Amino acid sequence: MKPNESSRTALMVARQRAAHQVLDHGSILYDPFAMKILREDEKEVLQFANGHPLASIGRLFTAARSRIAEDALSRAVETGIRQIVILGAGLDTFALRNPHGARQIRIYEVDHPATQVWKRQRLAEAQIALPPWLILVPVDFERDDVGEKLVAAGFQQNSPAFFTWLGVVPYLTEDAIGRTLDYMSSIQNSEVVFDYMEPPEAFSEELRQLERERTELLKKIDERSVSRFEPAGMAAILRSHGFCAIEDINFQGIASRFGRAVQGLAPGHLGVHVVHAKH
Repeated sequence: MKPNESSRTALMVARQRAAHQVLDHGSILYDPFAMKILREDEKEVLQFANGHPLASIGRLFTAARSRIAEDALSRAVETGIRQIVILGAGLDTFALRNPHGARQIRIYEVDHPATQVWKRQRLAEAQIALPPWLILVPVDFERDDVGEKLVAAGFQQNSPAFFTWLGVVPYLTEDAIGRTLDYMSSIQNSEVVFDYMEPPEAFSEELRQLERERTELLKKIDERSVSRFEPAGMAAILRSHGFCAIEDINFQGIASRFGRAVQGLAPGHLGVHVVHAKH
């Protein structure tokens, strides 16, 4: 990603979330802010959604991983967690839809400074105010110390926290992933939900070709897809950082649970996983 540019992948995810509202009526993840924050009309969103015969698979995964994260987050709030950290938030709208407002939770959105400036502009144009429980924390994941930046923003290191880390791991080096897991594991009773990708061999043939094209496109816009993991390897990394109670949901599991909710879901499978782990 170029230093002063907002994330193009964040825009793609926001379009998928909006397309899920328009085409699937938000049946996996209902988000009344998805279209407003995007600042595009339905026609543009449908053009994006129908731009590729396999686009429905990405739409399913984008909606499902947020739903899995938000369900786990709700359970964590029930058990007493009051700090939520959204790493690589992009145009995420959870803080606007926060169903736990009465619980005095604090939501820290951590992202690249340029992406946060862009998000503030989108919200201002849509006349959406930042809610009082939301704190924006600008961080460059490859260079900055996430922990230092969070503490400076008011995060309590001695209290448990729930981290969502969606759509970020594939773009980080293994070093940066390790440093972030180190930090999360330093917070007692922390939980995390994140997604990762397997090597391309785990994709169905049509999607393998699409993945090659996507990798080429990412190279052109300086957003490289760097890290791939086998499930056993990912579990070993998490255990080495002290995480246990690891739930790893593969794409087949996601499709069987949520696939019926996506209109005209294309056949094929992605080598993608959503993980919920507790420390």
